[in-house]
Amino acid sequence: MKNKAGKARKCKFSYIPISLPAIPDEKLTLIIIRGLGKVAMMLITNLNPTDKRLSLAILKVYLRRWRIEEYFRFKKQQFDFETIRVRSLNSIRTMNLLLSITIGFIAMLSQGKKESVLVLLLILKISKRIYDIPEFNYYALADGIYTILQKTKTGIKKFIKPRFKKKGSQQLTIADACI
Repeated sequence: MKNKAGKARKCKFSYIPISLPAIPDEKLTLIIIRGLGKVAMMLITNLNPTDKRLSLAILKVYLRRWRIEEYFRFKKQQFDFETIRVRSLNSIRTMNLLLSITIGFIAMLSQGKKESVLVLLLILKISKRIYDIPEFNYYALADGIYTILQKTKTGIKKFIKPRFKKKGSQQLTIADACI
């Protein structure tokens, strides 16, 4: 198996047919994977693999599915997405879109953390993690960005430069009228 960085990791896996006492008529397969963590991973499927290639495909699909579950868990926990109160379905969709864009920005920071000194030194250090930052570092990045933005007193208005110079008022003042 290869992780995102392309680092190879040796895994051993095998499969065996099983049945559960609650559903004895259902034919299930237990796939055991060693080498991904400290404890062996066990997956139960209703597919009946006749070849180790199908077992490997089941493992890959499960790992992709797990990343999707991590994404939704992050959205719910970090941004309290389930407790957002809005009045219309359109507002819920808008909030979901804004959160997805925000999480996409955090994902881009996470992918580029090896090249970016800003992310590595500033945001991840500010996030105040007790333990080492894991592979899924979205929580640390979100906490670091929150800490940085929390310390700004003026908001983002000071960071945005006006595109157009404001024209002065065209109304005559008393001094102009006397001349």
